[in-house]
Amino acid sequence: MMKTKVKTWIGLVLVIGSACSNVTSNQPQAVEKPSVSVFDYGVLSSGKKVEQYRLVANNIKLNVITYGGIITHLEVPDKNGVFADVVLGFDELSSYEHRNRFFGAIIGRYANRISHGKALIDGTEYQLSTNRKPHQIHGGYQGFDKVVWQAKSAVSANSASLILTYTSADQEEGYPGTLNAEVTYQIFNSGKLAVTFKANTDKATVFNPTQHSYFNLSGTGDTVLGHRLTLHAKQMVELDDDGIPTGQLLAVKNTALDFLTPKKIGQDINSQNKQIIIGKGYDHYFKAKHTRGELTEIAQLYEPVSGRKLTVSTTEMGVQLYSANYLDESVIGKNGVAYHAQQGVCLETGQMPNAPAEPAFKTLLVKPEQPFSSTTEFVFTQH
Repeated sequence: MMKTKVKTWIGLVLVIGSACSNVTSNQPQAVEKPSVSVFDYGVLSSGKKVEQYRLVANNIKLNVITYGGIITHLEVPDKNGVFADVVLGFDELSSYEHRNRFFGAIIGRYANRISHGKALIDGTEYQLSTNRKPHQIHGGYQGFDKVVWQAKSAVSANSASLILTYTSADQEEGYPGTLNAEVTYQIFNSGKLAVTFKANTDKATVFNPTQHSYFNLSGTGDTVLGHRLTLHAKQMVELDDDGIPTGQLLAVKNTALDFLTPKKIGQDINSQNKQIIIGKGYDHYFKAKHTRGELTEIAQLYEPVSGRKLTVSTTEMGVQLYSANYLDESVIGKNGVAYHAQQGVCLETGQMPNAPAEPAFKTLLVKPEQPFSSTTEFVFTQH
């Protein structure tokens, strides 16, 4: 990775050196006011240059690259004030480009699966690309996780922001309409990361973006099986044997998928529940509310040794819980460490999976007169 600093916007503290400096520290760190720095990160096989932005605030530090809008590092303190990186990822651009596991990426146009790539939009059926044959997953072959975003930053007294923009052409991956997408990452001194999606289009289309970070609040090489998870969702989407939603909702209470009260992720992950078997663990959408629009708490994740707690609130109806079931030792992550299954956990807020192809699920349409907006907040505290 190239580590040349280009410029820095700052409230008080000047960040010097590597973009990944102080990713893990053994000592509590001094108070820092919001700042943003930008570095050269590398060059894609296409020849396009990629930059890395480092956002710093008092209780949270964030590294993002313009390729895929990927969060490469997210550092928060433990109960003793010691910072550590709490997301999975790679050390270099080539791995993000060629060994894609959606680590930390912006997903779009449509997160999750669409059966046979069929999208019904205003009475017209569109054939989308099918990158997970015979279905589409996470936007197709060239989803939002594989494009270079334009970036600009801003700093205020209590926050630092990165605004990413990308124009998705009409018929890109089969989707109708030219879609102008904007994603804002904003970190606050309090330890909050807010992710806001906006979009407008010149033609009716579907849009269901999400942020795909794999969290591990221990900041170590341990799995997340000991993390305690709460999901404020009484229903989950049933999957068929191919992992595609059936259009049915199942009650979670008193099942292996019941996280209505705090439970270790590993408690029931080896259950013989059919849905667990299909997902090889947790890879399911949990519906928390009937309508989208109001920012409400949807999940809590707690790691008792470090004392780190993550509270997730969203304007969306639900969240896809993924326990990294398909990671294995062939995936070499940061610092050359081989990752394992359940090394991280994803909390992917968004709309109902497969909605464009499933008549039982309402599809949210983005139209010229109906732009898109969505917010998810990740709040880190210590207990």
